[in-house]
Amino acid sequence: MINNGTIVVPTDFSEQSSEALRRACVLAKQFDAEVHLLHVIDPSLYFETDMVSISPLDEISKAQHEGATKRLVEQAGSVDLPITTHLEDAVSDPARAICDIAERLSADLIVVGRHGRQGVLEHMLLGSTAERVVRHASCSVLVAMPHGLVGDVQE
Repeated sequence: MINNGTIVVPTDFSEQSSEALRRACVLAKQFDAEVHLLHVIDPSLYFETDMVSISPLDEISKAQHEGATKRLVEQAGSVDLPITTHLEDAVSDPARAICDIAERLSADLIVVGRHGRQGVLEHMLLGSTAERVVRHASCSVLVAMPHGLVGDVQE
């Protein structure tokens, strides 16, 4: 299952992502693997360039990166295992960026949390990030279900 000793955990800083990190750490201890915690900044915020000058965009981007870096460090510190953190800007779909980074790290496994709050219409139109990661990943993917859903595994 884990040959190269690398597990990637994408995070959006939600409780589901924290659960995915916790489960990845359990596996990392069992298989003597490294855990890489990854946050991808979603480029879905677009501005009309004639309406906004470059300076505020740079300030927004800097604040977004600083906030994400702080939250990555906090989340990595919440577990009792050394964690490597990564902050990446997505060029398009964050799920594709997750898969690309996992491939670049020669990851054996991606452990991703699944949100249970997505509506049916939203799911039909967009799918979920977890589903897109499963579809495009070049390695195995473990989807950590939110607590309380049918079929949730308790440890």
